Amino acid sequence: MRATWNSWLRARLPAWRPIWWRRRFGWRWLEGDYADWAAARAAGRGYDHETELARVLTAARTVRRGEASWDRDGFLFATPAAHEPLLAALRAIAGEDGRLDVVDVGGALGSTWWQHRSWLTGVPISWRIVDQPAWVEAGRREFADDVLSFHLTVAEAAAGAPPNLALLSSVLPYVESPTGLLEEIVACRFPHLIIDRTGFIAGPRDRLTVQRVPPALGGGSYPCWVFAPESLLAIVRPGYSLVADWPGFDQLDRQAEYRGSHWRRKPSPSPPVA
Repeated sequence: MRATWNSWLRARLPAWRPIWWRRRFGWRWLEGDYADWAAARAAGRGYDHETELARVLTAARTVRRGEASWDRDGFLFATPAAHEPLLAALRAIAGEDGRLDVVDVGGALGSTWWQHRSWLTGVPISWRIVDQPAWVEAGRREFADDVLSFHLTVAEAAAGAPPNLALLSSVLPYVESPTGLLEEIVACRFPHLIIDRTGFIAGPRDRLTVQRVPPALGGGSYPCWVFAPESLLAIVRPGYSLVADWPGFDQLDRQAEYRGSHWRRKPSPSPPVA
């Protein structure tokens, strides 16, 4: 995958935090409208990748030991809680296919799996995570098991037994070429596709911003896309039909609407009768 994915995971914060910071302090998470990725990256400060990985790794270990129920981006939660629209889509796919075999792009150390694992019993499950090399190395070293596996590329993750779902949760906004990534996923012809926690903005074109994280949450700033709906839908619609969509819980900017959606691969056209 692209080296520019370095800023993916910093933006995935517990749902209440962006809303609280915006209301309490008027914090502006998204600023600017940049011409290209280089300009947006130059306007930001980046973030400390090693510190971020260490924090998420500590949280994931805590969850695995049973000392917390789940985590999101290193923030621990004591009480089980599902992201209900996503869980409904996962259950529907498992019920339809008799299995759940996920390629989770940008899945870190498996936080989505750990959060929802207690609701996904009774069917065979494989959860294949694609992420940056340092995260993959940590995942393989400490968390790989008969459910979780860790991979450097989508092609590597999709090898072997065919997966039935590609999950893109809060990933497309933080990639230099989101349409390129989505085209790669669509070309793999996964039976199901979920795009979640993604911001859309009214207007004819995508907007490239800089996302700024409050200091109390670690600081940092880096490029972040919000999308004109058609820029992504034009890639997905030819090969997929919409099954369900839902409002997202991220609320970083009043101008953007954060949404999730579940798509099913359209049947291949029948060959002409001779």
